[in-house]
Amino acid sequence: LFRARPLGMASATPNSFRALLVEDDPFLRMTLPLTTFNTLDLPFDTAEDGQEAVDMCATTTYNFILMDNEMPNLSGSEATFKLREMGFKGVIIGLTGHGPESPERQQFMDAGLDGCIEKSSECAIQVIEEVEKYLAKLNTGDGAASSAPADGLAAA
Repeated sequence: LFRARPLGMASATPNSFRALLVEDDPFLRMTLPLTTFNTLDLPFDTAEDGQEAVDMCATTTYNFILMDNEMPNLSGSEATFKLREMGFKGVIIGLTGHGPESPERQQFMDAGLDGCIEKSSECAIQVIEEVEKYLAKLNTGDGAASSAPADGLAAA
């Protein structure tokens, strides 16, 4: 695999940082991390749907989740709501093909997202910017430290 030189704040990444990409499209699940998390030299896992993401968060600590909305088994909106209900405190950024004014996107935001990115040719750049903002907060002490909360739910 090609590994690009780390950018921005990634060089000061806490050892405990781990991202999760939740995407049902196999092509995006393979290519998006190459242009985002690998570019920043960050560890990540992938899940194929919302239910798998919820299950993974119960056993692994994640700081940053990139969540598609329209997926089988458990949608991004449902998974985000469930994760917040379970106590997940990390950053969840939604991915959607719906425009800024769509009711689907608003429902996704209302489920507990920290932000939402429209799937487009600029998507990877926006994801990198969001990760770097989060890392900058961690490095200045404004972000929550990563820890596994009570009841076994892994969160940031």
